[in-house]
Amino acid sequence: MRFALYVSLLLAVVPIVLLRPFFGLCVYYVVSLMQPKVLCWRPEFQDALIIGVPMVCGAVALGVRRFVIEPRYRPGTNVVIGADRRLVRNALFEPSWLLAVMAALVVYIGVTRYLAPFGPENSAASYSRLLKMALVTFLLTGLASDLKRFRVLYVVVALSVGFWAIKGGLNVVLLGPHQVYGRNYDNNLFALMSVMVLPMVFYFGISVTHSRWRLVYLTFAALMCLAIIGSNSRAGFVALAAVLFCFAWTSKHRFKALFGVVLLGIVALMTTGHEIQSRIDSILQYRKDDSARSRIALWSTSWLLLSQHPLIGVGLDNFERASAAAAFGRKAAHNIWLSSLVELGVVGFALWLTMILGAIASMYQLMHYARRGPPRTRWCYYWARGLLLGMIAYCIHGLFHNEVYLDLWFAMFGMAVALRATLRRELSNMRLTATVAAQFASAAAQPLADDPRGRQLIPIGLLRRLGDVPRPLRARG
Repeated sequence: MRFALYVSLLLAVVPIVLLRPFFGLCVYYVVSLMQPKVLCWRPEFQDALIIGVPMVCGAVALGVRRFVIEPRYRPGTNVVIGADRRLVRNALFEPSWLLAVMAALVVYIGVTRYLAPFGPENSAASYSRLLKMALVTFLLTGLASDLKRFRVLYVVVALSVGFWAIKGGLNVVLLGPHQVYGRNYDNNLFALMSVMVLPMVFYFGISVTHSRWRLVYLTFAALMCLAIIGSNSRAGFVALAAVLFCFAWTSKHRFKALFGVVLLGIVALMTTGHEIQSRIDSILQYRKDDSARSRIALWSTSWLLLSQHPLIGVGLDNFERASAAAAFGRKAAHNIWLSSLVELGVVGFALWLTMILGAIASMYQLMHYARRGPPRTRWCYYWARGLLLGMIAYCIHGLFHNEVYLDLWFAMFGMAVALRATLRRELSNMRLTATVAAQFASAAAQPLADDPRGRQLIPIGLLRRLGDVPRPLRARG
């Protein structure tokens, strides 16, 4: 019954997805990141395909449309007398060097699949999934490059992933200490995705002006911390510790924030019991842990594999096959950096590393732009910081895990490109608003005869009410 209701709901929204591609993008990320099909006990159901195909078809056929603010000039002069809000067709994606690097990486992987020592049929499914994620990432930058849409998508992505962590944190509080898995039984993947969206939830809560909503989001963040600790993932615990330290250290109220982190640690210790102590001990005494020692041995194996195929690597998704062929055993690398280096070679790894570090540097630069900008762009600082720390968490967790091409990572990568375009457009609108206001202020003392059409100049506040000039953005946080 639950599955039938879910399928009926998906089929009902398909026409809306086709006609409103941005709505389809939000539904797609809910379906692919949250995976409601797990709640229906049908994990094999291809619900993302049902939403993804009409969403892409609608975006390509109908185009990406958005409202733009254009100046209105006095006839025969360059004097701005107002502004018009017009619906235009936007490009399918925003021009960015980051997207160019991602496209080059996808093409490189597609070519080297045929040049690698293993056949391309072994990585056909993985490459098809990579192409889908890259296509949706390109469309994301065009569909969500204005403030209203980006805010909606930011919340959708954060809460779609955070749903399972919030649910797990509530279970820890209500039912006591137990293992938290999330949507599947891979506790490391659950901890990875949860710690990546934790900064997004936290900083979006700080950017909200309403105190009640701020409290709701911060409560969500605290529950997510309990779920990450309850997952018993050592990599997740290390990434969480790094993220919480960044929360506290960069806060305006540093000592209060550090006290809050310590308080959260005490609550986590009380609610998880001996589990958290055992995981901390296994991290500090990794030489005595069999799992930790096996991963260190796999890292040394990775260097031996790289020496055999240094230039183009062993090909996408062929690490385990190459390891088995070299008599090292069929095991994963448990390290995204070494896994990418062995599979892609030096050339592909350079592209992959440029894409990751470029996105992180872009968000770091955008934070400083927003901090030095007008107070009304404070929202950009918080949202860019949430994406930045999420990417850093991915890099830290990747030292111990094997999820290289993660759908959440590509979503955050596309959002990083879209956020830059959003800030650029909002600053342009603010400059236009200021220009119109200055023109009205300077013309206020002039007689009506100076206007060639004899119209009385309308105050800027009335223009905003008429919809000619956008209202200034309220400060977010």
